[in-house]
Amino acid sequence: MIELKEYQQNAVNELVKQTRGLLGTSGSKICVFKAPTGSGKTIMMADLLSRLSEEDLPNEYVFVWTSLYDLHSQSKAKLASYLEDTRYRLLSLDEITQEQMAADSVLFVNWHSLTTTKKNGDSNERDWSNVFVKDREDGRSIVEVLEKTREAGRQIILIVDEAHRNYLTENSQRFIAEVIKPKLTVEVSATPLLSVSAEDMMSKKAGYVSVPFDEVVSSGLIKQETSINQAIGDYVDIAGSADELVVEAALAKRAELASLYEQNEIPVNPLVLVQLPSDSEKTSTLDKSVREEVEQQLAKHGITYESGKLAVWLSDDKQNLELIEKNGSEVEVLIFKEAVAVGWDCPRAQVLVMLRAIRSLTFEIQTVGRILRMPEAKHYDIAELNKAFVYSNIAGININNKPEDLDFFKTHFAHKKAGINDVQLPSVYLHRQDYGDLTASFSSILVECLNERFGIAETDMVNVAYEKADAELELYAEELKTPLLADVVVHNLDTVQDEIGTLNLEQIQADVSDANIQKEFDYLLKAWCLPYAPARSFSKVKTAVYKWFSYIGYNQSKWHEVQRIIACSRKNQTVFDEVMKTAKLKYEKIKPAEIASKKTTTHSVFSLPETDMFGDNYELVQAKYYPYEQCYLRKDRSEPEKYLEQMLEDSDKVEWWYKNGEAQQQYFALSYQTVDEETKLTKLANFYPDYIVRYSDGSIGIYDTKAGRTVTEQPTYDKSDALQAYIKAQNSDGAKLSGGILNKRNDGIYVYTGAKYTPDLEKWQRFTI
Repeated sequence: MIELKEYQQNAVNELVKQTRGLLGTSGSKICVFKAPTGSGKTIMMADLLSRLSEEDLPNEYVFVWTSLYDLHSQSKAKLASYLEDTRYRLLSLDEITQEQMAADSVLFVNWHSLTTTKKNGDSNERDWSNVFVKDREDGRSIVEVLEKTREAGRQIILIVDEAHRNYLTENSQRFIAEVIKPKLTVEVSATPLLSVSAEDMMSKKAGYVSVPFDEVVSSGLIKQETSINQAIGDYVDIAGSADELVVEAALAKRAELASLYEQNEIPVNPLVLVQLPSDSEKTSTLDKSVREEVEQQLAKHGITYESGKLAVWLSDDKQNLELIEKNGSEVEVLIFKEAVAVGWDCPRAQVLVMLRAIRSLTFEIQTVGRILRMPEAKHYDIAELNKAFVYSNIAGININNKPEDLDFFKTHFAHKKAGINDVQLPSVYLHRQDYGDLTASFSSILVECLNERFGIAETDMVNVAYEKADAELELYAEELKTPLLADVVVHNLDTVQDEIGTLNLEQIQADVSDANIQKEFDYLLKAWCLPYAPARSFSKVKTAVYKWFSYIGYNQSKWHEVQRIIACSRKNQTVFDEVMKTAKLKYEKIKPAEIASKKTTTHSVFSLPETDMFGDNYELVQAKYYPYEQCYLRKDRSEPEKYLEQMLEDSDKVEWWYKNGEAQQQYFALSYQTVDEETKLTKLANFYPDYIVRYSDGSIGIYDTKAGRTVTEQPTYDKSDALQAYIKAQNSDGAKLSGGILNKRNDGIYVYTGAKYTPDLEKWQRFTI
């Protein structure tokens, strides 16, 4: 089973829903799947295929998966492991042995190679030149195979991986129209070219699914931020040329990171990628010259091919690449060109040196895709290890004007002033562990509830337990022939079909094979999982059901009978529905403690970071009481925030004030309990108050600004109560803290400091310093 992150599960759920809808309409359709670099596009697409195999779709389908370079081979290898226990058959062009593709076949192809053409004699027409596309004596060209596949009644789903590269070229579009003729095209890319309107989606002419970048970051799969040319000025006196300068700075950063990994006993050897200047695939004269200079500089540090610390990946030269992706590989530097910039996975790569023969470059997340991934798919307690670093000789560095790019790339640096009277505030960082699913402990709770329902004791023999269950359940599987859905299960089914899929009950009742019985059995169990995430919870419920039935004599060889007992009896479904509700109520009581028992939190003591980094969405502001040499604040900060900042600057009672960051362990945070708006389940969350103020009398103020409707929203209640509880607890230990939620009105700023929050502004106090 593929274990997905929460954002991946949400994306696949939406992909299944939209794919199902598009396949149920007439004509050829498209679905755009936008997912950031490093988000796990391949694993999400694999899970989509796995989920589609369980769906009651209107037809039989085959899949054509297209990629660039040799990426189709990489994708095939990955899917082979992900889909090992499914009915899919994965093929390359040279593995086609039949005149047509069987249902659930997935054909992987190199798109560029497949769509090449050559001129047809003296005419202006161009013919396909790939040997697998041209007519063949054995009748197994892709043209003929796909044509016979369609004639057999199977439809084609085209998956275009990294479509932004060449999907819209004339050859590509002609090949799609003439050869593939897909029922559905799924364009998978971090930067898709195809646009889909709301009108197209509403009329089911097209689909669009997008993965939020910040959710990928918070999952721990990719770095939290990227620093560009950090502290590069420290190496001006050491290095000669601009190229030498950036290489020297990159090596120093690699050594620093390697030391941090070693000190914290993390088995990762960070890798530096050195990108040669020209964009062409072939190695140019300029590339050769720069490569020689870099190799000479690296040799001074003992980094050579002979020592095993240097590798190269060029079209005409490949050295020391074996096992380079492993976290413990001894290779410290890789020289490469464009070929490795697309699709290559090496999560330990953390520093990128860009030696480009251009005057300016606009950075976006895809620019640094090869250094985005985390080596162990999680964030560390050491902030520096959660960052990527770029060093470049390019004079004009710009950041793409998208929010995720502006937040991700750090181009401005602030250094803490010497002699600052710092703070020591207990802080907590939550590592995301709660994915809104039923965890393994639910299985034992469900078994316990089933035993209680039927009065079964642990000491009961199998025959005794069977008799007790038989008194209330219909257990004669041979008499249960036709699948049914009890009214209690059907209730509000339309509202959950997007979560658990659809079921053609008439078709299943007409064909009472074990496969169709299992479809309804699975469908019922997924419905019973709600409001917990069915995709992640289903296996725990199924495990519990089979385990309980084993107590009354149904071992694995009789699982098909268990499926009939549940799928074909309204009475049994009603009983199990009641027991599931009881079990979920019990689980809800123990889940907060279960989550807390895991290592979901890191407790630390917050002090001002020595260095803070900011993107181009921050501006330099003059502030005499700021604790850093430079004060960078968001350009889009609110008017209440600006008003408060001016109040702090105008007061002689303020020693310093600090604008707190968010979503990273280096910043100050509290934990609080809140209720998820969708599932209505209680969960823990982080709260990063906006401002920390040190007053001249030694006291500390902690404040969070709210405006408009946020004053009355439930999270504000929860955050305020958590902040006041924190202040009370710290003050009981001798601290001097104050603070609260701030709200600006026409006559100034007001603060709420009560133990239990209320948005009734009459109970607030005017904020004064």
